[in-house]
Amino acid sequence: MENDPDDDARTEVTSVDTHDRVIALYGDRLLPPLGQQIGTLSGLLVKESALALLLVDAGSLLEIERLYGARAFRTALEALTQRVRTRIGREVGEEVLITSGALEEEHILVFIPRPRTEPSFFLHDLPRIAEELRAYVALCLKRIVYPYLHERPEVPIGTGFALHRPFQRPEAQIRKLIETTIGSARFERERRCRDRAATLERILLEESLTTVFEPIVRLATREVIGFEALSRGPSGTGLETPAALFGIAEQADREYELDSLCRRRALANARGIAPDQLLFLNILPTCIQDPDFQAVRVRETLATLGLGPRNLVLEVSERQAISNFPIFREATDHFSRLGFRIALDDTGAGFSSLEAALELSPDFLKIDMSLVRGIEESPEKQELLRGLKGVAGKMGSILIAEGIETEQELEVIRGLGIECGQGFHLGRGTPSPTMGPAPSDPAPKR
Repeated sequence: MENDPDDDARTEVTSVDTHDRVIALYGDRLLPPLGQQIGTLSGLLVKESALALLLVDAGSLLEIERLYGARAFRTALEALTQRVRTRIGREVGEEVLITSGALEEEHILVFIPRPRTEPSFFLHDLPRIAEELRAYVALCLKRIVYPYLHERPEVPIGTGFALHRPFQRPEAQIRKLIETTIGSARFERERRCRDRAATLERILLEESLTTVFEPIVRLATREVIGFEALSRGPSGTGLETPAALFGIAEQADREYELDSLCRRRALANARGIAPDQLLFLNILPTCIQDPDFQAVRVRETLATLGLGPRNLVLEVSERQAISNFPIFREATDHFSRLGFRIALDDTGAGFSSLEAALELSPDFLKIDMSLVRGIEESPEKQELLRGLKGVAGKMGSILIAEGIETEQELEVIRGLGIECGQGFHLGRGTPSPTMGPAPSDPAPKR
């Protein structure tokens, strides 16, 4: 029985309509998928007898899609792709072919055809180009992921090459080349992780952390009510920020040691906080077992600073609170009985915010910067903060908005009745509270 031409036409229209709806919802792919280029690549491999590959694994950008959706992910991926294309074009000219993975859109595949008779390119130039590209991408990443991610993600780059085998299908050789290069990128990521773990251990042994004190401001009056102590690793190590430090510490099982060092350095450098101001100190649940952080020692340290227990606010991360709730509840109850105040950090960052807030009943709720970023353009975020404001009011908690970077964000946050805030727009951290908040700088440009 022959197909009805009208049925075929309707099927084609339906397919087109579905494709258009997908593009409308998620945007179109930035690069042609591998399948569309496999014929051209096979021809290049046969013609030149060799084919080089640089693979940029942008899988870490998928966190942007998880938090903000496909369009935000593709915006960041497009910025990265443009930079990779420009950089590679300067090195090898226009003879490259750039695709994405067959399914893995986050894999940027840069194929470089070269004659097999040029061994120096494969042995020397290709590794050099990859290393220079790694350094260039690392410099650009913070702007690429802004304002979606707080920290610069890892984007490993692998290299490989295929030498044509006349008895084997070119498509099979290209598939094997991609698998090998993905392994190369994975090895590069693991190597960098080991190097950073070694750097962290040196930091712990040499106690080479520094502390900056970021002001927390009462928004109605711009009065500085306190300071958050933030630890910094040595410049140029890739471990300059708390997130980088504790990310590696978690992988290397050094969280207890790092947490202890951060607290000791913060308290040692906190001179100059006024008796009516607060010191916000980040803690992990294991601090309750730290002999350097027992009640008598902490009170003695605070007394030397001219402060009492009510001046100290212990910040617990929402993520840590949920994953280790019995231990955290024990720790917060213990420190509350000693007179210390409690703040729940990262509220609204995608975990069980209200559950943690209601169970811990903290003195302060710190709103995660992901809810602050671009809030002037997001009615949904504004409504969520109104809800948090209501919850905080019922618990008697004070709200602090983190990461305020623009006047527009400040105006909306203040208009929602949020009491306090911190961020570059209100003042950067300084090595000592006595120096006062450093002048605010514009938010980094994309």
